[in-house]
Amino acid sequence: MEKDTMTARLILNLNGETKGYVLWNDTEAYYEKLRSAYKDISDNKKNDYLYFSFFTLCAATLEYSLNFLLTDFCLNHYGHENYKAYAEGYINLPFAKKLLMTPTIISNGRYTFNTKTATYKTLCELITLRNKILHNKEFLKTFDTPPMTLENNQESVNFEILKEPNHIDRLNKLSCLNYGKALGQFKNMVMDLAIAHDLTENEIIVKIAN
Repeated sequence: MEKDTMTARLILNLNGETKGYVLWNDTEAYYEKLRSAYKDISDNKKNDYLYFSFFTLCAATLEYSLNFLLTDFCLNHYGHENYKAYAEGYINLPFAKKLLMTPTIISNGRYTFNTKTATYKTLCELITLRNKILHNKEFLKTFDTPPMTLENNQESVNFEILKEPNHIDRLNKLSCLNYGKALGQFKNMVMDLAIAHDLTENEIIVKIAN
């Protein structure tokens, strides 16, 4: 039976203490499930819930990845005794702002996203749609009607109400594959490089001008 593997940051005290610390990076479990769902979508294995499941997993994977990178940075920068307060401050940033700021934070101000790229724009679209779908709300909306009074003895009145499409109906094969590709680029060009402390300029990351 093949064992699951994951990476982690280990902190060991060599001054005689008997307690160590570990920061697990279990994001690969999320990416592995994304790959399986991506393949099902590519192979046209459509059902009522696959697009929604894939979409929400994309959003969860992206946020977990950002949270890990920020926590890992704070652990390395502030030490295991002081990192948590800083990490929680970054983690609690609004999702879209956290996406934008993470490369700059973890590179100590050297790099940022190229916000003009399709990858970055698609990730922002993912976050916006995720908020609309997962935090949907309904309030009263107005619509036009013909004049109506009790004096005219009207037995019926004709009018039309146009309903806006539901946000969840925007999910389809093409949009899901686009989100998956964007997340794959994020993993290859941000996540993996940052974990290796090797973040540098590439297709979606640019150097901040002095």
